Amino acid sequence: MIKHYKIISFLAVLMATSACGPHLINGQVIDRNGKPVPRAIVGLNPGNVEIVTDSEGRFVLDYLRDDAGERVKLKRRSDYGIEIFKPGFHVLTQEFYYKRGELLMEPFVLKEDTIRVIGSDELYSPDEHRDRTHSSGQSLEGE
Repeated sequence: MIKHYKIISFLAVLMATSACGPHLINGQVIDRNGKPVPRAIVGLNPGNVEIVTDSEGRFVLDYLRDDAGERVKLKRRSDYGIEIFKPGFHVLTQEFYYKRGELLMEPFVLKEDTIRVIGSDELYSPDEHRDRTHSSGQSLEGE
């Protein structure tokens, strides 16, 4: 009879530990051409966490920060928001629901900032700008 209790206890502990996998959120940040975006800042809200993507644009979030700044586990069955920022790209925000365990997110696609160039009808005459001592560009050796 005691052996049965030990076996049942052992099985209960085994089942409990096997159900407790790592709690983490995996993702990758890419540009619109499918190339990884390294060193993008990924923030989790709520959670007070900001991390930087690796050279392949990948990140792993496996903790939150409480009000005191201490690490705490991800909350199961919770709504979160991810905000991704990198200079030269538009900020991307996305809401999602985290259940438990490991969550593999679809790649986040950042779009490059665009610059609008407006032409001018004004004619430019190099003869009007003869003073070449004031350069706004680089100086090349031998000039």
